[in-house]
Amino acid sequence: MEISLKEFKERFADGFLEVHWRQWSALGVASHVRPEEKRLIDLEALALSTLTLGLEDTRLLNAAVEWLIKYGEWLNLPRLKRIAKIFMRPLPEEKTQVRSLIEPPVFELLGNTLQRFDQKRWTAEKSGDQELREASAREYETFFSNFQMRGIVTEPVLQRPSLLQLRLRGIFGIDARAEVLIYLMSHEGGNSNAIAKEVFYVQKNVYRILEKWHKAGFLTKVKGPKAGAFIFERKNEWLNALGLRAIPTYLNWVQIFLFFNQIVKVLSVPPWSEDEYVLSSLFRDALNDVKRLGGYLDISVPEPDQFPGASYFSPFALKILEMVERLK
Repeated sequence: MEISLKEFKERFADGFLEVHWRQWSALGVASHVRPEEKRLIDLEALALSTLTLGLEDTRLLNAAVEWLIKYGEWLNLPRLKRIAKIFMRPLPEEKTQVRSLIEPPVFELLGNTLQRFDQKRWTAEKSGDQELREASAREYETFFSNFQMRGIVTEPVLQRPSLLQLRLRGIFGIDARAEVLIYLMSHEGGNSNAIAKEVFYVQKNVYRILEKWHKAGFLTKVKGPKAGAFIFERKNEWLNALGLRAIPTYLNWVQIFLFFNQIVKVLSVPPWSEDEYVLSSLFRDALNDVKRLGGYLDISVPEPDQFPGASYFSPFALKILEMVERLK
């Protein structure tokens, strides 16, 4: 089966936007799509990915900003800023002319808008690069300066399985404990370093949480070759207490959104947006990232040595679309 570059761009953009709409719908945004129910939603990852897509769908961005204004109390701002730094890293020059997924002035504009609506605890990252502001954020400045509340969001229903992150924040507070517990409920176990990298917190803070929970009899510390790891043996008790038969599917949404937004960016920049051969080279370079994402979704990725030159475009592009469809 073959697919053209034009068809791939259209189907990928539509599908990736629908993934966002489904998650915001689960959070309380009025939309035309079914809310996400099967997978855990990561609020910080979703907010940053939506900001990255930005003007690709201004209705989506407007709805997300309205939700953040009304219910931004659920955001973990230190975690949001930590993940934002990943989205702001310059992309390799040999791959694309795009400097980063989110430019610092755009992130600052989001913060200024939330502050304007009394989100007192927000302090945006400041950028001193005026030239960058003028080059990259002009359209965003227009959007945020004209932003208006449309009354299309309602309070999130914390009992939704996909909103377990918010529900646990309601129990523990807006700190690392919610994400650490989600990790332990979704994995066989882990040490502070592995967990911190996965949930995007400082390792020292994660270690303190794990040690306190161990001393309280909440966790079991592993002995022997895997010393330093912790296991949560009371998952079923917590699931029962939360009224869940099983924990919704856990995905590393930061990594997923990061990769797919890179695809969105390069598909708008020549020569990748125009040349299947050049895009095939980028796909080959991204093979390990895509294999990791495929592992999350139980989707195999074709090996490039079976497809010389531009012939790698179609099989790889079709797998990307399959992943997006699975996420929908």
